[in-house]
Amino acid sequence: MNRPTPTASAPWALAVAAALTAIAIAACLAAPISRGEGNRASPESALRRGAPRSTSAAEGTVTVELRPSVVRLGEQAAIAVRGVHAGGLEVLLDGATDVSGRQLAWRSLRLVSGAWLGTLPLPTLRGVYPIVLRAHAHELRSEQWLLRVFAPGTGSRPSFGDPAEVARWWVRNVARGMLVALKAWPRPGFDRRDLRLHRLFVVAYSPFDQPGIDERSGMFVTAVRDGYGGRWRFLEATVSP
Repeated sequence: MNRPTPTASAPWALAVAAALTAIAIAACLAAPISRGEGNRASPESALRRGAPRSTSAAEGTVTVELRPSVVRLGEQAAIAVRGVHAGGLEVLLDGATDVSGRQLAWRSLRLVSGAWLGTLPLPTLRGVYPIVLRAHAHELRSEQWLLRVFAPGTGSRPSFGDPAEVARWWVRNVARGMLVALKAWPRPGFDRRDLRLHRLFVVAYSPFDQPGIDERSGMFVTAVRDGYGGRWRFLEATVSP
């Protein structure tokens, strides 16, 4: 997977280049992404009991319920849809991809006692994914229908109106450093997550007690928005975009 390179004419290029050069040294700073085996419980049992959290969002006469509504990477969520009268119903996580960067396929739901039940696909990347329904080639969407794939504690982190403030917060409070350069970074082709809900930045920083250029490190920081009208929080920091 090729890493994008900064344009030499940009005024921040030297600092960012120093950050990217330091990425190999900084690799030990990035925590490995957990890819658990997932919850294998049936959707019916998950929706009846044993699921700690749920969300129910209505669009017209259609109601979508998730349990849980916030999952860890590799954990599966059950979905129940009510109010759709059709011969079949499918669900898609918009922007959710496999390890090759391909959009995960539509998944069929089954009708049980008036509700369409099933489980949602497992995205490869953390983030917020809009839920899309399809019946008779007609798609149903709502800005309230979202699956959140977060690391533990994401929802309790500080929130900001400006996504760039998330990167500054990470440098100051997690990396314990002094920000040298910050730049919005184009998302790689394999990343199909909604741009309105995710922003990527590259940062260069120095330890507070070692301001020299030789001590600089670099990291890519992703900010996530908790809903289309929500504020921005830290999602993850990685050594490559």
